[in-house]
Amino acid sequence: MSPHGCRLVRDGSGVDARWRRDGDTLVVSPASGLALAIALGEVAGISGDGFTISLRAPVGAITLERLGADGPTLLQELRRDWPVLRSRLLRLNGGDAPGKVFSGTVASKEYRGAFRGFLSGNRLILAPEGEDIKVLFIADCNMISFTEQAYAVNCIGWENEETVFSKLGSETAAFTAALQTAREKLAQEADTTLARHLPTLAPAARAELGTQWLPGRLLSFADMERMAPGFEAAFLSSWLASCPRSDEGKKLMEGIAPSGRYLGFASTDEGEEPMLWLLVRSANEWSLELLSHGDYATYLFVGGDELPRLISGIIRLHEFSREALYLPMEELIGERAKYAIPARDLLLLGDLRARFTKRRIHASRQ
Repeated sequence: MSPHGCRLVRDGSGVDARWRRDGDTLVVSPASGLALAIALGEVAGISGDGFTISLRAPVGAITLERLGADGPTLLQELRRDWPVLRSRLLRLNGGDAPGKVFSGTVASKEYRGAFRGFLSGNRLILAPEGEDIKVLFIADCNMISFTEQAYAVNCIGWENEETVFSKLGSETAAFTAALQTAREKLAQEADTTLARHLPTLAPAARAELGTQWLPGRLLSFADMERMAPGFEAAFLSSWLASCPRSDEGKKLMEGIAPSGRYLGFASTDEGEEPMLWLLVRSANEWSLELLSHGDYATYLFVGGDELPRLISGIIRLHEFSREALYLPMEELIGERAKYAIPARDLLLLGDLRARFTKRRIHASRQ
C-alpha cells in the first residue's frame, strides 16, 4: 500500500509523517527519525473519528492527526481487524474463527461506552472504544434476555451483576439469539457431562445441578450439595474414582470443609474428556489440582475470596500452557514467547501470576 500523509503526535509534540498498512502492521514514518512498525495485535486500544486516530501502542500512546480522506477508511479497517488480531495474540479466541461482528454500546461495572464484539465459542470478545479487549464468559451469565422497552439485551450474572447491550439496531435480535444459543450449548454440555460422570446422582438433582454448574464455572462442594443433595457421595464414588489424580485429590480434601473445596470442569476438543479441576483452601493458601490428567503439577497460590473467580477465568482458557502461569517473564522466550504478551497484558492471568507461589511436581502415571 502506498504511504499516506498525516501528523504523528507523541509525548505532546507533533511531526509530519506518512503511514501505510503492511499486512497486520501499521508503519508510521516521521519526516525525521526512525519509522515505527506497530504490530496491530500488540495495540491495547484504538479510538478516533477517522480524521484523528489514537492508538495505545507498545511504544506508548500515539495519535495520527490530519489523516484527510484516507482516515475514515483506515479507522474502519482497524476496527475490523484489530479485535481479531488482539484476541488471537492474547489467546482469548480459543482458536475458533470469529463469529459475526456486532457493534453498539455496553454498560457494565467495568466499562460504559461504544463497543464492537464477536462470539468465539463460549466467549464474547468485546473491543470497547479506546480500551483493551475484554471478554465476557458466557458461563458467567445466569440469564440472557431482551428488554423490549429499553430495546436492550441483558446478561444477568450469578450474583445479579448486570451487563447491558444496547444501540445494536437491526442486529439486536441476531445478537440476542447468538448469546442465548451459546448459553444453551453450555447447559447442554453440562447435562451431557454430568449424566456421563455422575450416573448415581438422582436425575432430578443432576438436572438442577446442570442448570448452574456450567463448564468453566467453579463451585464449592457446599453449594453443589445444596443444589443437588447427594452430590458429594456420587462424585467421590464415580467421577473422582475414575480420575488419574484421585489419590491426590482425596489427600488435598482431607480435613477441609465443603465450603473450602471447589470443583470446575472445562470444555475440551470434541470427543475428549473434560478437564476436571479441584481448588482447595486452607486459610489463605490455595491448591489447584487437575484431577483428570496425570501429568500436571499441583499449583499453589496465596490470596483471599477472589481466588475462585480468578481460577475460573484461567481454567476456561484451556489452550493456555501452565507455563504462562508460573514462569518468570524473562523465561517466556523462544517457543514460549507466545505467552509473554498475555502474561503481561491479560488482567486475569496477571492477577493469578501475582498470587502464584510454587508448583508441586508429581511423577506421571501411565
